[in-house]
Formats: sequence, structure tokens, C-alpha cells
Amino acid sequence: MGQSLIVAAWKNWRPGMGFTADFVKHREVLRRELGVPLVILLLSRAPAAIRRQMVERRIGFLAPGAQLYVPEALLDLRERGARAPSEPNELITPTAQLLLIAILLGEQLEDANLTELAERLGVAVMSMSRALDELEARQIARARHVGRQRRLNMLLHGQELWESIKNRLQSPVRKVRVVSGHLDDQSAPRAGESALAQYTMLAAPRVDRRAIAAARWKQAAAHLENSAATRFAEDRTELETWSYEPRTLARDGVVDPLSLYLSVRYDPDERVAQAAEQLLEPFGW
Repeated sequence: MGQSLIVAAWKNWRPGMGFTADFVKHREVLRRELGVPLVILLLSRAPAAIRRQMVERRIGFLAPGAQLYVPEALLDLRERGARAPSEPNELITPTAQLLLIAILLGEQLEDANLTELAERLGVAVMSMSRALDELEARQIARARHVGRQRRLNMLLHGQELWESIKNRLQSPVRKVRVVSGHLDDQSAPRAGESALAQYTMLAAPRVDRRAIAAARWKQAAAHLENSAATRFAEDRTELETWSYEPRTLARDGVVDPLSLYLSVRYDPDERVAQAAEQLLEPFGW
């Protein structure tokens, strides 16, 4: 705005008691000795509490990527500060896993924004935002910014992606219950050995097994009379509750092959384990 100014950076800065009062003293010395009335402080990693204190005391400062406050020039420009990437946990979280499986299955999600991704996978936008943060921290993807939108940009694809994540993916199954009542393909797709029988030559099990999202268990239990079936009930069903919605990637009433693989790959039954490996053959991995 046509004004000269001094940007002051504090060496070995450590926020603490008396910080703002000390700066005011230094600011007055700079103004007097250099003859420049406008002095603002450069903050590289200022906590929000310090920034609020500076505003309350009308101390001009610049926090790159977060805020520019110059009360003398009536400037108060704020942007959401970039989040520092967190260290990823050993196992990939359910929402991030659901997104990765969808991509491996050939879903066209490249360059989709957070809202589009959330709607396609049936999750909250905030959950998808955290999932994208996680993939960036793992260097699997990078968000591409278009205005205020964050868009998915995968860094790994196909076999390279699968090899980098396969040991960090987890079974989506949280719990298995034996219930009585009717469950159709639309509300609870086939899972476990029932699904393996659809994808491979494994014989169908005597007791049907299906899957629902853990978040829908209470709702489903009401229709199942909320009671576990006895081992002799004719209409009993084994019901898996999953950490994410199995219907999202299910096809023709059967859970997707990659989630199925993750749910049975360590099954102690050799027949099931061998059938699980057959699920990967169509991908060429």
C-alpha cells in the first residue's frame, strides 16, 4: 500500500511469558533508530493462542499460510493454515482402505474432489478429508488444489499400489454374529465362504454368511428380532459387521473381491485360504 515497513524475525524464538511485551519494546527501538513506523513480526510457527494475543494487543505480524495482521493499515487477512502431515499408523484406516480398494477395482476417482469422493463411497466429507491426509502422509497420493477444492491425485497405481499397501490393509470384519431372520442381497451382500462360492469353485457353505456395516447393526438387529439364532435354527445366518459399508463396492449381491480377500486370507481352513488367493488372479498380481 505504498508504505515502507520492517519485517522482524525473532532469533531462537520460544513463546512464553512476556513475549508480546518484549516485542513491543523492540518495536519501539526499531521505529526510533531506523525511522520506519511500520514494524511487523514474522512468526514461522506461532500457536493460535499467541496469534490471538497479538491481535488483541494490536501487534502487526505475518504468519505465512495462516494470517497477515497489520492494524496500522487495517489489514487482517486469514487463510486456513496447512496441516502438518501426521505420522501414519501401521495399519491403514477403514475409510482410506475403502478408497484404495475402490481405486484398485477400477473406480474412476482420479481428480475427484472431496465431496465427490465422499458421495461415491458413502462417507462424511470430513472422514474423506482425513483419509486423503493419510494417503498424502504415506506418499500414496497427493492432493491437487483447485481453488478451495482438494482433488485426488494418485502417485501409485495397479500392482505398485497393491504391493505398497497389501500388508497394511486389514480385514474389514469386526464381529461375526449368528442371527435368525431374512437378509436380502441389497441390504446385506454375501460375504465369507458364501461370497467365495460366487467367485471361485469353492462349494457354498451350509450356513449363509452376509455382511453389513457395523454402524447399521442396531437397525438390522431390530428386524432380526435382536436375538442370536440357535445352532439348530433353520433360518440362521452368519452376519459379519464391517468397519465400512460393504454395499458400497458390492456387485450382484456379493461383497467386492479385495475386501473379501482381506477378510479370509488368514483363514485356518486351507480350502478357504487357497480360494482367497484365486481372488487376486484376475488382477494379474
